[in-house]
Amino acid sequence: MNIIDEVYRELIKLGLSETNHVYLEEIRNKDGIYLFRIAYENKHFVLKYFLNDEHAREIKNYSILKELNIPTIKVHASTGRALLLEDLEKSKRYRLGKDSDLSDTKVAKVLAAWYIDLHTKGAKYIYENGSNLYREFDVVTRESINLIKNKSNTSDNRVWDLILDNYDLIFSKIGYLKETLTYNDFYWTNLAVGNDGKEAIMFDYNLLGVGFKYNDIRNVCSSLSEEAGRAFIEEYGAIDEEEKIINDGISPLVTLIFAYRRPKFPNWAQESLNTIHSGELEKAIERILD
Repeated sequence: MNIIDEVYRELIKLGLSETNHVYLEEIRNKDGIYLFRIAYENKHFVLKYFLNDEHAREIKNYSILKELNIPTIKVHASTGRALLLEDLEKSKRYRLGKDSDLSDTKVAKVLAAWYIDLHTKGAKYIYENGSNLYREFDVVTRESINLIKNKSNTSDNRVWDLILDNYDLIFSKIGYLKETLTYNDFYWTNLAVGNDGKEAIMFDYNLLGVGFKYNDIRNVCSSLSEEAGRAFIEEYGAIDEEEKIINDGISPLVTLIFAYRRPKFPNWAQESLNTIHSGELEKAIERILD
């Protein structure tokens, strides 16, 4: 398959029919997701093309957020395989996030408002429409637990028997928690900040799915500076302690499952691996069972 030919076919479907007037620049190509910067008749766009059906779920996710009136970057048009998005480098409303935003308390506060909106409206959406969406905790199966156990060379650690012997009980406790829409993929590279400083939103919704509010709170605060994290929590409000207990035990497992599915163990999973050796993971699982 010639990807460029496919992209031009999508552009015609998206309304950019004079393809000889299209300037196309590849920005990124990762895991079958292609990003292109587009210039067309003095207009600027970003095209996101999905090679695989699994990743094309992001198209539906944008439409869900639009239906819920949750702010996103502008979607000019879409097909079953591609999104034509505003180019944040040319946007009058937003700028791309930057590393220093992770230490900015003002950004943290307005970002918290976006997450409150997502979680409040998301809970109602899940209640009314069911939860046939990506669910991060679904990767934690008995098979994937054994994957971590074997690849981490920790098969003699007591935590694995604790999890596997109580697997059904652990997930029955998870089943009692209130679900909502969760973003699941926080980092400054997926952040857009209002040029007026009054709003901040996340983009790239491939991992948008069903989860619990604390999943997102933990993801955000683990990347923010200590001061910005406090500002986020202060603006967001109360944390559900049961969600926190569940998340403290399950999130390291999710991280390690994704890590060990890669050909090379990534640095971002090292902290979760350390929880096995330190005994933190075992204590976290015991708290879930208590």
